[in-house]
Amino acid sequence: MRAGIAADAPALARLRLAARAAAMPGLREARPAAEVAGWLAAELMARHGVIVAAGAGQPAGHVGFGLDPVHGPMVLHLHLDPAWRRRGIGSRLPAEAAAALGPRLSLFCIARNTGAQAFYERHGFRVAATSGGAGTEEREPDILNVGDRGFLDTDTTTSGSTP
Repeated sequence: MRAGIAADAPALARLRLAARAAAMPGLREARPAAEVAGWLAAELMARHGVIVAAGAGQPAGHVGFGLDPVHGPMVLHLHLDPAWRRRGIGSRLPAEAAAALGPRLSLFCIARNTGAQAFYERHGFRVAATSGGAGTEEREPDILNVGDRGFLDTDTTTSGSTP
């Protein structure tokens, strides 16, 4: 685990697109990888915290986190390379966000990403609100999850994590 840097942005953008395609086939991606990479470097990394999990010299996953003016401490983005699932990285990444922001975290999840939603529920998150997706780039219904214990209570030495 290490802090993300701007040079990571192209690899993280590719990882994001691969993770989303694996979890939600047919998802409408509003932006190409190059645009996502620019946003990651200029916005997410510049204004919020980003932790990268590296495996075999390449990013295996990343978490972006920060304070949202409406929802408070949030996991803003969490993406895991499908090849690195079930190795505990999915739990360790948001644990880094919880360590920085505190155990009460919120996060959004696209509703049809049922694997991620089940993962969050296993980690103590509960559904706080849902939307029809009109306000999202993907135009997909989404779920706002809130966790009081968050990932600080998670035993990250076991496998079985998903997103």
